[in-house]
Amino acid sequence: MAVVTIYRLAEAAKNLIEGGNPATASSIGWGELKIACGQVINQLLKTDYVSINIKTKEVIPNGAVLGLYEGITFTAYGTGKSKATLPIKPLKLPRNMGVWSIFPTSNPDKEFLPLQMGQASLLKSQTLINDLLGQVGYEVFGGEVVFTKDLTQMIPGETLSMRLMIMDISQYGDYDILPVPGEWEWQIITEVYKMYSTQPIPDKLIDPTVKENKNVPLKQQQQS
Repeated sequence: MAVVTIYRLAEAAKNLIEGGNPATASSIGWGELKIACGQVINQLLKTDYVSINIKTKEVIPNGAVLGLYEGITFTAYGTGKSKATLPIKPLKLPRNMGVWSIFPTSNPDKEFLPLQMGQASLLKSQTLINDLLGQVGYEVFGGEVVFTKDLTQMIPGETLSMRLMIMDISQYGDYDILPVPGEWEWQIITEVYKMYSTQPIPDKLIDPTVKENKNVPLKQQQQS
């Protein structure tokens, strides 16, 4: 699957809006289309600006926002564990802060506990807290998230939601890989198309080489 860039989205939307044959002098500019694509992406991601406090302001770059990714599935992994795949590659930050929070889609208030790599194994030797007081912890290993419990048994049929740290869409260049799953590409394009599909289409063509004569009807000028 091809990578998703703002230029790719804008180009596809432009071709769709103009029937696959973009006009030389279109009324819709590239800049306008790229802004529209960014607006649709922000709407899909339900982006929210990060509340930066004294402890985190030194590690979170300016322009960072949180994107919400929903409907993420998980599978059983090993004995008594489960795992899920990150939908995109979040910002690489200390202490895996790029993965801001994970929770069951139907229960946003029940966030899982973030653990650093290796902490889950270390907790096994601590009899008082090795069950995390009944809560679910997770570790991030590259593009995968490993949970301390088997979610397929705890919440069968449920999906996960993840808030991941990304840059504001306006900060990405024309050819930078956008933080959106590949399967969203067509949805973004069609949503942008809907924004412009209601624009009226001119009902006649005017030959620019014909000089206007206010005393003669335009139709007669063109015939002559």
